[in-house]
Amino acid sequence: MKIRKTNKIHIIAIIVLLVTFLLVGCETNTTGQKQTITDGTEEKKINESSTTKLNNDELPNEKIDIYNHILEEYSDMVQNDFYIDLRDSDSYDSSFGENIGLEIRTHKQNVYYAFYDIDGNGTKELIIAGGENGVASPTFSPWNYDLYGYNGHDVVHIFPEMEFGYRTNFSLYENGIIEVFYSSSAAKSGVDFYKIAADGTSTELVDSFATVSHLEGDTPVFTYFQNGNEIPQEEYDAKIQSYTIALTTVLDWIQIQ
Repeated sequence: MKIRKTNKIHIIAIIVLLVTFLLVGCETNTTGQKQTITDGTEEKKINESSTTKLNNDELPNEKIDIYNHILEEYSDMVQNDFYIDLRDSDSYDSSFGENIGLEIRTHKQNVYYAFYDIDGNGTKELIIAGGENGVASPTFSPWNYDLYGYNGHDVVHIFPEMEFGYRTNFSLYENGIIEVFYSSSAAKSGVDFYKIAADGTSTELVDSFATVSHLEGDTPVFTYFQNGNEIPQEEYDAKIQSYTIALTTVLDWIQIQ
C-alpha cells in the first residue's frame, strides 16, 4: 500500500510540473505574439507614412519616368554646349534631340525643368524653360520654351504646331488656364487662353484677344478685339485680367545638367 501511495504522489507531481510548463509556454507565446503585433503595427505605420509622403503634392519634382527621354535630350544638349562647335556643319540640326524646339537652341543658356499638373487629372505636365542664371532668387522666372504631356502611351507636345521663344510664349495660371501670347508684327499682337482637353494632351481654346495698331500721323492708334469682335480697351483689359490669376503653387525649377 505504501508503494501505491508513493506512485500516486509521483504522478501528481509530474502532472503539476507538466501544467506549469504548459502555462509558462503559453505565457511565452502570448508575449511573442504581442511583440509581433506591435512590430507589425509600427511597420504598417512606417509604410503608410512613406506612401503618404510619396503621394504628397508638396514634392512637385519627384522622378517621373515617362519624361526621362525628353530630359536626357536636353541634358545631352547642355553637356555638349548646345553643339556650338557643329553650327557650320551639316550635322548641326541632327545633333539635337527630336523633341527640342528650335528657339531654345539659338544660344547657350541655363536650362530648367519643372512638373505641374495643369488640368488636375493626376498626371503632371513637363515644362522646359531657360534664360535665368539661377534659382536662388524668390522671383526666379525663366523663359518658357516647351510644354509636354502624356497621353497614356507617349509623351507629346501640348502645342505641337507652335514654336515657343521670344515672339510667342506661354504662361500658366490658376484654374488650368494656359495663356499663349504672340506678336506677329509691330502692329499686331494677341493673347489666347487655352485649357487642356479631356484627353490630357490636346487643347481647347477658351478665349482669344488681339490688339491692332496703326499710325494716324505720328500717333499710334490701337484697336482691341475679342474673338474677332472689336471691344473697348477697358473691357479688353478687364477680361484678360480675369484669366491671369497667379498660380498658388510655386513651380520647383531644377536645372538640367
